[in-house]
Amino acid sequence: MNKRTLLTPAFIDVLESGYINDPQVPGLSIHANRHGRRMWKYRRRIASSRDVLKLTLGLYPALTIADARACASKLNDQVEAGLDPRVVARAEEDRLRLTVAFAHERYMAAVREGRGSSAKKINKPRTIADKLAIYRRDIEPQLADTLIFEVTEKDLANLVLAKGKDSKVRANRLASELKVFFGWAASLRGTEINLPTNPAARLADLKFPETPRDRRLSLEEIGWYLRSVAIEPSHYQRGMLLWLLTAARISEVIFARRDEIEKDVWVVPPDRVKNRKAHRIPLGPWGRSLMTSHSEWLFPSPRTDGPLAPRGWYKARDRVLQRMAEFAGRPIPRWTPHDMRRTARSNTRRLNTDFETAEAMLNHAKCGLERIYDGYAMEDEKRRWFQIWEDEIIRIARAEMVADALGCPPAGDPLPQGSIASSPRCTGLQPLLDIAELEARAAPKFTGAAR
Repeated sequence: MNKRTLLTPAFIDVLESGYINDPQVPGLSIHANRHGRRMWKYRRRIASSRDVLKLTLGLYPALTIADARACASKLNDQVEAGLDPRVVARAEEDRLRLTVAFAHERYMAAVREGRGSSAKKINKPRTIADKLAIYRRDIEPQLADTLIFEVTEKDLANLVLAKGKDSKVRANRLASELKVFFGWAASLRGTEINLPTNPAARLADLKFPETPRDRRLSLEEIGWYLRSVAIEPSHYQRGMLLWLLTAARISEVIFARRDEIEKDVWVVPPDRVKNRKAHRIPLGPWGRSLMTSHSEWLFPSPRTDGPLAPRGWYKARDRVLQRMAEFAGRPIPRWTPHDMRRTARSNTRRLNTDFETAEAMLNHAKCGLERIYDGYAMEDEKRRWFQIWEDEIIRIARAEMVADALGCPPAGDPLPQGSIASSPRCTGLQPLLDIAELEARAAPKFTGAAR
């Protein structure tokens, strides 16, 4: 058979067996079998290689002459460039699967293994949870199904700017997380994604100004706080007192386990501490009584096998804040659980505690060479401070007549002159005989302005 015969529909229709090479496009041919089926095939050696590419392109006439030639011409461009079209096709298929959702799943696996950032450290559970929360709240709804290669700097900038209209702090956190996520995808740590450029590289330029928090409770506010906490259920009462007595972060308190208590010391393990150094908190008698539990968790959930959910604690905070406004007869500036750390730290100088002890009490990391060479844990100094601070809070609780309701240790020596109990504000107070009566008595004083 003359294999140089021109390919025309008429000639192909009468082809019963054998094959015809297309004289116009190298490598393309049409084959006919004894059943009358006509198939387009492609065969050509890849440039600079010994590999011969053999492909079946499709049936005629479903694949027309023009379509077959177009397909073969595309294959020729790749073959003549030394590329294997099969490898190119697989790479394109992989590329089409690389959505933001797919890439983020791989990124979170790297985060859990300590490969999610240049810091190369294992992230704490809280950090992982925060990253997932940012993704699900701010990234997933807008970009989950978008190919990561098609995400532009403008897309990400619009996300951050839109978030900034509602919350500037959260917008800054979103920008930081986008920069880390896309930076990972564009780095050697994210070779499975192999993003050519990082579209989030300049998002730091959009950072919104943040005002550092300086909220701390005055001694008067601490009194209202203790009176308000006295009305809370036992588990929330214990936890909120520990916020104040231990100056620990809210996550360190509410996720505490019973096995973290070693005699009279609460040891917060490194994986739950911000600076990854175990935090030893010596407890006074009152603190030890607040840390008792018959469960694995210090504050177990009544519904699930785990601790009480953070949402419940913030609802309790809102209730306490409202009651404080009732007792004060005026609105009280909003405070957060973290402000209790600032409250305790702000009282260290007043209670004659040196700077090093105050910093150790908060488990702040040492700086410079001191961090390397000074390994002294200052546990004795911290023990003295926490006892002084506990005694001070007990004094205030007695002055507010809520010491028994809060489970304070029995009164010992009389309060010294000049303490809060002997101030004019504390005179004439009635003992707290009934908690429900106190709550009912305070309710009429409250106005909507305190919210």
